[in-house]
Amino acid sequence: MHLKKLSLYGFKSFAGRVDLDITPGIVGIVGPNGVGKSNISDALRWAMGEQSARLLRGSKMQDVIFAGSQSRKGLGYAEVSLVFDNSDQFLSIGFDEVTVTRKVYRSGEAEYLLNGVPCRLRDVTDLFSGTGLGREAYSVVEQGKIDAILSARPDDRRSLFDEASGITKYRARKSQAQRRLLEVRADQLRVSDVAAELGRQLPVLEAQAEKALCWQELTERLTRLDMDLLSYELSQVSQRLDGLRAEIQSLQDQEHALAARAAECEAALEEARVRMAQAESEVEALHARASEARAAAERDNGRLNLAVQRQQAIAERGSQLETMVAATRERQSKLSSDYEIACLSAQQARAEYAERGSSARQTEERITALAAARAAAEAEMEECKSALFDVLARASDLRSRVRAGEDSLKYNRSRTARIRAQLDEKNRERARLQDEVERIMSEGRALIDESVEADSRVSRVRAALEAARAEQELAAERAARARADESSARAAHASLSALQRDYEGYGRAVRALLTSDEWRRAGLLGAVGELVRAPREYERAIEAALGPAVQNIIASTSGVAEKAISFLKASRAGRATFLPLDILRPSPIPSHEIPPAARGVIGLASELAESAPEHRKAVDYLLGRVLVVQDLRCGVALIRSGVRLRMVTLDGDQISAGGAMTGGEAADRQGGLLARARRLEELQEQLEQARMESSKAESGRERAHDEVTQCQADLEKAERELADLQLAVRSQNERLRVAREALPRSADELASLELELGSVIAEDDRTSAEVAEHTSQLEAVESDRICLEAELESKSGILARLRGEEAQATAEHSTLNADAAALRERVSALEAARSRAQSELESSRAELERLNEQERAVAEELALALQEVETLREAASSSAAAFEEEQRRLEGARACRADELACVNEAERASRSARRGQSAVDGRLSDARVLEARLDAERESIARRLFASYSIGAQEALARDVSALRLEEARVEMKHLRQEIDSFGPVNHTAVQESKELAERHHFLEEQLADMESAQESLSEVIRECDRVCIKQFTETFEAIRQEFSDIFQDVFGGGTADLALDDPGAPLECGVEIVCQPPGKKLTNLSLLSGGEKALAAIALLFAIMRVKPSPVCVLDEIDSALDEANVARFVEMLEGISKNVQVIIVTHRKRTMECADTLFGVTMEESGVSKVFSIRAADFKL
Repeated sequence: MHLKKLSLYGFKSFAGRVDLDITPGIVGIVGPNGVGKSNISDALRWAMGEQSARLLRGSKMQDVIFAGSQSRKGLGYAEVSLVFDNSDQFLSIGFDEVTVTRKVYRSGEAEYLLNGVPCRLRDVTDLFSGTGLGREAYSVVEQGKIDAILSARPDDRRSLFDEASGITKYRARKSQAQRRLLEVRADQLRVSDVAAELGRQLPVLEAQAEKALCWQELTERLTRLDMDLLSYELSQVSQRLDGLRAEIQSLQDQEHALAARAAECEAALEEARVRMAQAESEVEALHARASEARAAAERDNGRLNLAVQRQQAIAERGSQLETMVAATRERQSKLSSDYEIACLSAQQARAEYAERGSSARQTEERITALAAARAAAEAEMEECKSALFDVLARASDLRSRVRAGEDSLKYNRSRTARIRAQLDEKNRERARLQDEVERIMSEGRALIDESVEADSRVSRVRAALEAARAEQELAAERAARARADESSARAAHASLSALQRDYEGYGRAVRALLTSDEWRRAGLLGAVGELVRAPREYERAIEAALGPAVQNIIASTSGVAEKAISFLKASRAGRATFLPLDILRPSPIPSHEIPPAARGVIGLASELAESAPEHRKAVDYLLGRVLVVQDLRCGVALIRSGVRLRMVTLDGDQISAGGAMTGGEAADRQGGLLARARRLEELQEQLEQARMESSKAESGRERAHDEVTQCQADLEKAERELADLQLAVRSQNERLRVAREALPRSADELASLELELGSVIAEDDRTSAEVAEHTSQLEAVESDRICLEAELESKSGILARLRGEEAQATAEHSTLNADAAALRERVSALEAARSRAQSELESSRAELERLNEQERAVAEELALALQEVETLREAASSSAAAFEEEQRRLEGARACRADELACVNEAERASRSARRGQSAVDGRLSDARVLEARLDAERESIARRLFASYSIGAQEALARDVSALRLEEARVEMKHLRQEIDSFGPVNHTAVQESKELAERHHFLEEQLADMESAQESLSEVIRECDRVCIKQFTETFEAIRQEFSDIFQDVFGGGTADLALDDPGAPLECGVEIVCQPPGKKLTNLSLLSGGEKALAAIALLFAIMRVKPSPVCVLDEIDSALDEANVARFVEMLEGISKNVQVIIVTHRKRTMECADTLFGVTMEESGVSKVFSIRAADFKL
């Protein structure tokens, strides 16, 4: 495999697209400093996945994009493509030609493409992994990396050997497996916690499921008895309803007879009311007529007043019109005078405009003649100027040459003085270099001592860091345990809170009311079980004393309790007992019934129970007559002594006031509703404690982390100090090398300066002769210039006179045009004024005619108004007489209406008597119907209860044979069943299904844990296998490189010894690589004591040893031969030609001998500032 082509666009200094066709063998890249040669090696490194902008000589990745120059704008992206010939399938990708492309945009976005298909960075790194190419490989080596191979720490040097042995991909696979193993262990910890929690919950749910099944059996027996009892009640209600309906029929007959009598009375009353209505109608008609007569009189008076006012307004309008006519006649006279003046002014302006137009045309003809004469003069002027410009250019050129010669003479003289000064300076510098070599050697020995001390300090800080990391791991484990405890407490608290919030264990009715915020706001304060507390030692006693009353609901008022009961009935949500605080009356124990303090008597239950003050009345009501004693023996003794109180023991056993005893052991030992509330408070305290412990452990973990961070910072500081010292040592060595190499160069420079001095003196003589010749030519040219300037001045005077006359004629023509334009505008304005005056005059005449017409109309209207006023006065008098006549008739009609009213009152008294008899019968009938409706509703309610609860219709229930039912025994059995069901306390009806699901989930988690164990073993085996393969490949490759390095070193140095060693052979995959070099005739204890050339040659020997063992398809070397002298360059070229048989070498160089060995040369130039260009030369086309 080899690199066929390199394409660049917008990468660093390559502004345009550059394509380099690269052949196998050695390819040289040459050019002056600063033209962008190293940018080609950077492009190769970048395209193969390099992510460090610093290694690419930038601060951020966008710095590789061409930023622009003085003549070019910056580009928006950079792109580099590498085309490989993969016909030998060296890259396992299945293509004979592989193209790797990388792009980066100004926005920071990046793209990778394989054969034009977008891919990931990881795909590119995986492609080159183990081939010697890529980011961390040895295929791209610059001068700095040559130095770093020897000066780097053993751990940092190891990456070269990992890539050469091909274990980087196994290391990546191992790291991935280790990350996956950590994830599996974390998942296993979480799953095991969940499985353990489910294991704790499973027995509890199984017990609840068994309790639910027992509760279901009792409930089914209760259901059968309830069905029989409801069927019996339905039969009894149906019999009563049949008898009541017969009684209702009899009452209906009586009601019909009384209704007929009442109808007759109503008919007589109706006749009297008709007569009364007729009299009332007549009164109303007369009253209306009188009102109309009065309104007519008032209307006529109003019309008369309006007519008088209108007459006055018309007279006033006539006066106004007389004034307006006089004003209009005066304005018409003025407008006539203005119109005559406007006509005369317009005629005068038109005559003056015609005179100005004639003068302007004569002036325009004179301007045309002057323009032709000026153009001819300008042509002659341009010819003269052209000849003068040629003479001036020749003179300027000769003057420039004279000045250049004189400058050159001055420069040569100053250069001669400078060279002589440099000769003196070089002699002084040679002496100074000899002194500096001695001083640098002394400083280097002091720096080596400081470096040894810094290395010891780094070892001490590393030991402290390991101790801090161990403490950090312990703190992390403590924090993890604390978080697990907190999580467990939170889960238990949340589970119990959910039961409390959902009122699990309470009756259906209690849950329906108390889970509603609306009822809470309405005045339901809560259940007794959630509002009453008891000390833990009295908990069972208080809960036994409360019994079913623990589910009673405390209400603020009786009204709220009534509304809640109505809601339960309407929604069929069950039954509940309410304790309204406004009507609740506790029955305190008389003082003579309170037993004296005796052994075994704890106290009254109401005094032992705890509650809020506003709920104390309910507590006294429920527990005020209950005594808490130590045990049954004490309670029996009190009963025998005459105490007649209900007693409960601390174990929950009970003795009634009459002596009945209740006791035993409940199946559920977890506690009742009071215990649940107490347990919730305890869990809250446990949760707070767990949170505190978790916070404390987390603080400890953070302190340990801070300590580790501090130790790491100290270690980094110590390592930086050590690195700085090592760098200082290397710098001192480099300075010593430079100083030593400068001594022979100084002698060469002295000889060079002497040769340069002789050359400058010869050039000075030649320049003096040229200056004399150019001065003579300049004097002849100056004589020609004077003649041409005189001729040009004469022609300029003639042209100026013609231009002046033309400008004067043009100005005169412009003035005449402006006067004509002003006169034209004045004519237009005067014509417009004349038109406006004529229009206003005509408008004034029309207005005068209109006002005269209005004046005549007003006179006619005033005569009509006077006539109308007289007519309306007569009509008003007639209307007043008619109103008085209608008022007399109304008084007579009102007397007749009073007589008819007396008859109506008598008929109403008879009708009321008949209705009272009918109402008595209606009352009895209504009562019977109410009773019928109630019985019907009761029967319907029973039928609905049967259908809603058991899906049995009324006919089916009546058909049931319940004759053998013993009513009292059935009710007693149902009561006992309900008590037994209530004694179960809260029942989790979903426990059966939940326990089954929980068991299945627990089994599933157990299987998951087994799978995770298997996965851990598989991942551990993958890690072990990677370690085995890595150790084998690394050991074999390392030994081969070690042998090659020793052989190449001896060949290059002509003897000596070189070796590679692992600083910890027991851990070959984690240790660093030490390099030992002993040039012939020297015994060195540290690589830093090697000279610069020896270091470079030793590093190159190691690099070529790696290439021999694991050759990379392509190798890029960037000026690694710059530190070698000519003899070592020859050895370097021999090695280079040797590896080029198996490796395609691309080398950036300045050395002539290296260029000679290249098969192809690419030259890099910068013809345009800031923009690199490349040209290629085949080996057959150049000769060095």
